[in-house]
Amino acid sequence: SQKKLNLKSKHNTTMHLFNRFILLSLFAPSLLITSVRSFSTPSPSGECTIKVCHNKHCTKKGGGDMLLQTFRNLIPEADSSEESGVLYNSNVSVEKSGCLSQCDRGPNICTVNDKNEEKLYVGISDATTASAILEVVTGKDYPIALLLAATLINDSQQATKPSKKEQLLSSAIDAISKEENDATIQNSYAHAHALLLRADAFLEMTPPNIDGALFDARKSVKIAPRERKAWRVLACAEEAGGNYTLAIDALREVAKLDPSFSTKARKEIERLVSIAT
Repeated sequence: SQKKLNLKSKHNTTMHLFNRFILLSLFAPSLLITSVRSFSTPSPSGECTIKVCHNKHCTKKGGGDMLLQTFRNLIPEADSSEESGVLYNSNVSVEKSGCLSQCDRGPNICTVNDKNEEKLYVGISDATTASAILEVVTGKDYPIALLLAATLINDSQQATKPSKKEQLLSSAIDAISKEENDATIQNSYAHAHALLLRADAFLEMTPPNIDGALFDARKSVKIAPRERKAWRVLACAEEAGGNYTLAIDALREVAKLDPSFSTKARKEIERLVSIAT
């Protein structure tokens, strides 16, 4: 049974690599040809800003926050600021954008290189295509482990059963964990994102897996201390574990990162104080 599982895993990895090869060898060069008027060559510095359309038409087709998260998951050792909607590392930033036109061909993104040259890409709805675009516009390779993780995370968000979500997210975390000697992958947003989503799935189970949720949520905020959603899930996990003081501390972190949450945080803290006393 374990041998069959390993063979299936190897087959899935091979298929992902094959799909990426096809996109990079067929799809990506066509992007380079069509964008030659804008980008004569990929940015030598690898610097690039990716603007993700958040118009309602693109969002309904899988763009918006979903696509923004996909790009976040593909970038190694990335940090995020939800206040500004920007994710960045030393070379790449990803941010929200208004309508980019071509609504009927969405989801759409616009890339801006270090020469302030722009290029519109349409119909971007999956991690493999997003990864191919990153490689084209920056001239750099992106880790296959993060591509696998990003794909599995996207699949988990389409799942409805907590057990299925947990299964997909565990596979994403395993793909990242195999690169144990690569600190940039271990400290990636994808790792933190998969952990916080699995923690949430653990809490949705009947009965909830509180220990699993606590472990994942605590590790997630350690990797991405500026990620509001990770602290929010941690607050829920700490409350479920009866750790009301720690849940209150997590809620305060959420309010600090997202001032618009302050009123709700205050009410939840008051509720937890009343329970604790």
